[in-house]
Amino acid sequence: MKTKRYKLRISGLRENEGQIKSAVLQRVLDALTKTSERATRLQATGEGSAKGPKPKWLDASLDFTITGLEAGSTVLGIEAPLLAETAYEEFAQQEFWHDQPSLDDTALDLAAYAIQEAGDANSAGDRFDSGVLDAILKFRKAARTSGIRYELTSEGSAHGQFTLDERVCAQVNERMKKIPAPKAFIVSGRLDEIKHGGGRFRLLIDSDSQLLGRLRPDSLDAEVLRPLWGKPSTVEGMVHFKANGQPRLIEAYRMSVCVEGDDVFKEMPSVGKAEVQGLAVAQGMRLRSADPMELAGAWPGDEPIDELLAQLD
Repeated sequence: MKTKRYKLRISGLRENEGQIKSAVLQRVLDALTKTSERATRLQATGEGSAKGPKPKWLDASLDFTITGLEAGSTVLGIEAPLLAETAYEEFAQQEFWHDQPSLDDTALDLAAYAIQEAGDANSAGDRFDSGVLDAILKFRKAARTSGIRYELTSEGSAHGQFTLDERVCAQVNERMKKIPAPKAFIVSGRLDEIKHGGGRFRLLIDSDSQLLGRLRPDSLDAEVLRPLWGKPSTVEGMVHFKANGQPRLIEAYRMSVCVEGDDVFKEMPSVGKAEVQGLAVAQGMRLRSADPMELAGAWPGDEPIDELLAQLD
């Protein structure tokens, strides 16, 4: 199996150079593995955290090998398998997700990209969500002492590098507080592309806007995508947002062919808009004061969209 070699340098430990307490080592590796897991899952599925057991491809991607412990602060040698070896099916469709990782990357590379972007106050948030940021902050508590600094470098490559210290962790903590919560939306557009095996799709809203999505497994089967491909479709679900407020993807509870009146939903979701989108003032409609999750709870049923609109009249 093809792998890449890394060195993780830990500075500021209480122990002598080249030494580390076993409990501290366990917590550091847990933080590194959890950050890699969530950053990789985010790039594959659009969300860093998920319930249930890890898929086999993700377990294989996290099968790191510690190759040695060196002095010069405390340096861990690590080998990680390429995504081409462990997750080819998940990442081979390069044009599907924005900023798709290379098959020559590893899960450690994706963790490094996430940490780099989380430490940049001006970044959009393509590489991290709240789950990834929470995993990064595990480094902060791993050594249980202040002044710890982590530096990851990749042998023979400019990729797979990060520096993580208290300043960066403080930035990560602030970014996590500001990520918008998911909101319920109805969105219409043309189903332009699907990745059937993963239940992922792309919705073209207009010539300049597209929204990526995935099916919620407990609500929809991937077969629902087949008859909708290339057709104007309406999607009901929860929209997840990036740190900059732009939509990352919609998690679909229900999908159907567009019917008359669905044009009001042909608009990109945004944080400041109502949870049920498309009820514009220009259409002469008013939102009643109601908990949007009451509607969201009803979405997996068989009610047509015109009935939902009637409820909001």
